[in-house]
Amino acid sequence: MTVPNVRPPSLVDELNDLKRRIAALERRPKLGSVNQPLPYGSFQTPVLEGNVGAQFTHSLGVVNSTGLNQPVLICLIPFAIPQTVGGTAPLDVSVTVWIRDMVTGGKTAEFTLDKTSDMAAPNNGFTRTLTFSWVHPQPVGFDDEHEWKGFAIEYRVNKRVVDSGEDLTVRMGNPLLITGVPVDTYEEEMTNGNPRIGGGLTPTDGGPVEWV
Repeated sequence: MTVPNVRPPSLVDELNDLKRRIAALERRPKLGSVNQPLPYGSFQTPVLEGNVGAQFTHSLGVVNSTGLNQPVLICLIPFAIPQTVGGTAPLDVSVTVWIRDMVTGGKTAEFTLDKTSDMAAPNNGFTRTLTFSWVHPQPVGFDDEHEWKGFAIEYRVNKRVVDSGEDLTVRMGNPLLITGVPVDTYEEEMTNGNPRIGGGLTPTDGGPVEWV
C-alpha cells in the first residue's frame, strides 16, 4: 500500500546528505578570516614533572588540531638526558612518551627514553629529537562536525634520580615542529606513529623535504 506524503527512503537520505554538505559549507572558513599559524620551537628542555609509576599519566601539552585537514601528523619533540656532575655520563633516568587523539582515543606506539637514548661522548647531554609520523585516526576536513579537536602529548615517568640535590628525569621541551601532511608524503608514515630518535623524513617522490 502506498502511504501518501512519504518520500522514498533513498530521497530522504539524499536530502539529509545535502543538508549536511550545506551546513559544512557554511562552516568553511572564509578567505582571510583565519590566522596563519607559524611553527615555534623552544631550545629549552626543562626536567619533566610528575611522580614515578605506571599508574600516573602526565601531559607535556595539547596540540590544537581544530581545522586539521591532513591525515598524517608529523611531530618533532626535543629532549635531553641529564648528566652527572661535570657532564661525564648520562644519569639513569627514564620516561615513556606517546601521542593520544583526544577525539577517538587512539594512540601512537609508546617510546621509552633513557640513558641509552643519549648521544655518545663527547656529545653526551646534547639535545636530540623524538619524531612521530602518525597516520592518525582523527576525522579531518571542513565538514567534520567537531568544534574542537586536539592531540595530547603524554608521558609516564619510569625513573627519577636525585643528583647534587636536584630531582631529575628526562628533559623535554615544546615540539619543534607540528604539521599535517597528505598520506604517502613520507616513507616513514605509519598507523602506530613510528616514534624514533632523530627520525629523518624521506619524501616518497624522491624530492627534498618541504613544509609549504
